[in-house]
Amino acid sequence: MNTFNRVFVIAMLSMLLVLGAFALVTPAGFLALMQAIAHWFRGTVFAAYSDTGRVLVRLILAIIWVALIGLLLWWELRRPGSRTIEIARYTGGSTIRISTEAVQEKVKEHVDAIAGVLESRVRATGRNRTVELSLDVSVTKEVDLVAKAEEVAAVARQVVQDQLGLRLASKPQVAIKAKAGRPVIAKPLPVQAQPAPAPALPPTPILSEEETPYLPPAATEPERTPPDSHDPEPQQPA
Repeated sequence: MNTFNRVFVIAMLSMLLVLGAFALVTPAGFLALMQAIAHWFRGTVFAAYSDTGRVLVRLILAIIWVALIGLLLWWELRRPGSRTIEIARYTGGSTIRISTEAVQEKVKEHVDAIAGVLESRVRATGRNRTVELSLDVSVTKEVDLVAKAEEVAAVARQVVQDQLGLRLASKPQVAIKAKAGRPVIAKPLPVQAQPAPAPALPPTPILSEEETPYLPPAATEPERTPPDSHDPEPQQPA
């Protein structure tokens, strides 16, 4: 759409530039040119029509022209939906935004896990820091459509507000329909693998007095006893 807008604006400005300059320089020549073009249309395009037919054809062309220009103006002036939404509950110093595609995938993942849901399609649109949510859900014929629609809306609201921290612009719009198919059992959501805990070290045994290991005493030098006075003195050899 942006490329079309640029091409359309460039073409219109170029045409207005040429016609405006020509009309300002030679107004009479410009009027004569317009009159010649009108006579050409009357003599060629509208030659086979009566006066009433020419009026009707001009009226139809005018309506088509107004509708075309009005549609282009509406496309240009309408506020497009944002592709990202700012998280409302985040209190940090920076701004965190989530893409609408991520919101759609997260909501669809939880809605598809509801029992009885065959398939779902989620559309999320960012509006003024809020998100608009609409869902198309197909369920089996055995379920209660009203109760299942309320359950789907509650799950979508819980995912958007509690898990993602976003604000809803309005209640989720749920379009539900019954479809032939086998009953669907609730599918478990993927669980993130938790790291395995480190093995606990065996406790150090505490020994009691009876279990205290015996340690032999250190070896000591034998004590020298002084000689007794009653012992005979050793004889010296001659």
